[in-house]
Amino acid sequence: MRKIDDKLIERLTNGDLLPLLNYIKSDNELRLEVRQNGDAFVYYRKGKALEIKKLKVDIKYGNVPNTDLAVSNPKEYFKLIKKTIDNWLESKKQRAEFDSQQNIAKSNQDKSDKYIILDMEYAFEQNQIEKYCREKRGVFDLLGIDKETNRIIFFEVKKGMGATKGKSGIEEHICDFEKYLFGKNEKIFKTNLVKDIQNIIEDKIKLGIIDNFSFSDAFEKQNPELVFVFHPDTNSQIAEFSNELKNRHKLIVVSDNNYKLK
Repeated sequence: MRKIDDKLIERLTNGDLLPLLNYIKSDNELRLEVRQNGDAFVYYRKGKALEIKKLKVDIKYGNVPNTDLAVSNPKEYFKLIKKTIDNWLESKKQRAEFDSQQNIAKSNQDKSDKYIILDMEYAFEQNQIEKYCREKRGVFDLLGIDKETNRIIFFEVKKGMGATKGKSGIEEHICDFEKYLFGKNEKIFKTNLVKDIQNIIEDKIKLGIIDNFSFSDAFEKQNPELVFVFHPDTNSQIAEFSNELKNRHKLIVVSDNNYKLK
């Protein structure tokens, strides 16, 4: 289950990690997410900038700073890790999609927004399922709630038509959505999903990241929905993407100037 350890919550709200939390909340390029094993991760441009509980960062990014700096001087730490992640992303073709995803997440948090984004990079836990019955691991870009209908929404973000092909294309995401939410283990997955959402909301309220929004029993009364969010490189791509989707799932288009989901 996704749930931050009570001791870590206490450190972040009243202890040695309070300056770290305050800095994360002050920097709209950073996003804190609730994770399994009692942890919370900080993301920058979809890169994992810090695992808070273990004070750990992935060395795959290259010349990473000492994570002790995140406690003693969070401003300096994130200045350094941002530069490291920026350099790492220079060689990644998916860079633009990473940016779109995080911009959408941070732009849909206000009380007046139709949707609220609760989590990035959501993956279903399968510990309760026998190994031979488990599904191949799938990760969903964004997890949120349609506040008008109280429906759970999975968002898949695509930047340009090149992102619609191959292993991570439209068909792959539709297949993952259907096997998790409507497949042989759907009851377990849906139960765990609702509990994760409850924990995420409760933890982010405690941390002062979410306000004016609370968990509702109505979230589990209707089936989750898959929505594709398309960030076109040119306006002419919108019709092309819509044709690829073939009206099988809802489509929302965003632009460089407006990442609000409507």
